[in-house]
Amino acid sequence: MTLPETGSEPVSIAIDRGTGRQYQKRTTFQFDPASGDVVERESFSDRSRARQWRTWMRFAHTGEHYGFLGQTLAGIASLGACFLVWTGLALAWRRFF
Repeated sequence: MTLPETGSEPVSIAIDRGTGRQYQKRTTFQFDPASGDVVERESFSDRSRARQWRTWMRFAHTGEHYGFLGQTLAGIASLGACFLVWTGLALAWRRFF
């Protein structure tokens, strides 16, 4: 729930019917603060193709989209990046001295 700064802006409420990783099951409603009527409803399918792609990429990038296997692969890739940093520093140290 997001409350507005002023009393004239709509109140935004996000309802997530999934596990937090299922972005296609998230719907956002905006209500008129005076009357309580729904001003706007936005679900995943209502968004533009570019915004759908960005949302999908955010969860795919962190491995959350593919569950345990995706997170394991993302963790291995992160560990590989640490080894790249270590080998780069080790090579620079060796060449310096």
